[in-house]
Amino acid sequence: MKKNTNILISYLNLVDIQIDKDEFEYQLSSHPEFPNTLSYSDTLNFFNINCSVYEINKKDIVFLPENFISIIDGEFKLEFKNKFILTKNSKFILLVEKSDSFYQEKKTYNLSLYSTFLLALVILSVLLINSSFLFIGILFLLFSFSGIFLSFEAYKKTHGKGTIIPLGVCQNKMLKTDCDYVFNYKKWKFFDLSEISLSFFFSQVITFVILSIYGNLDFYYYIYKYIFFLFIPISIVSLYYQVIIIKKLCPVCIGIIFCVYAQLTLLYFLPKLPVKIHIFSIILYILFVLISLLFLLFLKKTNEVNNKLKNEIIRNIRFRKNYVFFKNNLFIQKKTLNDKFLSSFAFGAENSNLIFTLVTNPFCKYCKEFYPIFMKIIDKYGDKIDVRLVLDADLENFSEELRAIYINLACIYENSKEKNIFFIALEEWYNIRVDKIQIEKWNAKYSHLIKNRQNVIAKLENQKKWRKINDINYTPDIFINGYQYPIEYERVDLEYFLPELIEDFKL
Repeated sequence: MKKNTNILISYLNLVDIQIDKDEFEYQLSSHPEFPNTLSYSDTLNFFNINCSVYEINKKDIVFLPENFISIIDGEFKLEFKNKFILTKNSKFILLVEKSDSFYQEKKTYNLSLYSTFLLALVILSVLLINSSFLFIGILFLLFSFSGIFLSFEAYKKTHGKGTIIPLGVCQNKMLKTDCDYVFNYKKWKFFDLSEISLSFFFSQVITFVILSIYGNLDFYYYIYKYIFFLFIPISIVSLYYQVIIIKKLCPVCIGIIFCVYAQLTLLYFLPKLPVKIHIFSIILYILFVLISLLFLLFLKKTNEVNNKLKNEIIRNIRFRKNYVFFKNNLFIQKKTLNDKFLSSFAFGAENSNLIFTLVTNPFCKYCKEFYPIFMKIIDKYGDKIDVRLVLDADLENFSEELRAIYINLACIYENSKEKNIFFIALEEWYNIRVDKIQIEKWNAKYSHLIKNRQNVIAKLENQKKWRKINDINYTPDIFINGYQYPIEYERVDLEYFLPELIEDFKL
């Protein structure tokens, strides 16, 4: 198991899919077909990772991704497309698809990284200002960062994103301002002021830092006196379209233009000192302007990918939250057998036509994560649905310590007058499951209920038989009126569909 699992985890990391290795191994080892390939593909699917095994020939190699797994006599081998040689033994391969959650985490991580980078840039810039031009330098940088902020907000507006600029500023009939109309004006799409200005101000800050470190800010100020003049035609075209053609003003655009002219004005207040034009300063300037532009291009491409993914997720959520699709999907799932002999822990409305069955495990990480959702369902709909809980117990193969935990939980249910005490005990258990001292306290707290152990052992054995008949190998596993909860849906989605399910299955 260890070898194949390690190779599989390495492959998942290469394709940017994160997974809890310990939990994966735990769920994998409980599969009845383990260690066959089927057990790996089923467990990946249980973790909502799309996994497929294909038989390929030579003409298929060109269509393969950069990384994949070949299966040779049941053993996994991590393959690289440019080094892969097809043989009779390596014609079966395993492929997976990236998960949506990865992109969301990656997006959050990138946002934090970029914010930290920009903050560090601000601090570094202020520290590197030449003391002889301190006041002008601070003002110059202030307008640079103001320009970055306004350009970024303009960029968001241009690409249909929300902005923190108040609506009253961007849309005002009295002042004839309308940012959205100006940004989306079709006839002037031959250039994008937001992208140009963002590139301009961002590269301005980067080159300021670099030339400050090199000790040649005089050259920096000197060169920008001339570069600013290149921006003047762009600003004139922008103002011409706003005032003459569109007859609508964009305060954000005007703010960007103001920052440029303010910086140009500041440069003429600098003392007229001899400027040392070194070839290395010119190379540094050109190099880091190019680096800045490439960095912004990378951000733009990343943003496009994230936007595309976001739209796909929105479409997916809309599809998933369609009750008719959910219900149709539910009724084509596997249906459990022998439910009358289940011997489950019963709660809720016994006469309800809607039966909710949860197979759980006190040591399962995902069961712990789902438990708060389960409790919300019990609290909100406990009087309307028949709830049945099954423990994933295998007393014959468990150690004495493990047996005791399952038996104690069953005793708490069986011997408590108020059955909700069981829910409280299980919730407490999930919070202390690896703390031996707290486990001892937990046992002491419920010791008065831990009795008649033989009675509950029979109940746990019946639950095991039911799970074996129905081939239930993973936890948590959910069944609605005997139909397995579709794997295409997140467990948290269940709460969303319950009101309509209750309405459908009324007496």
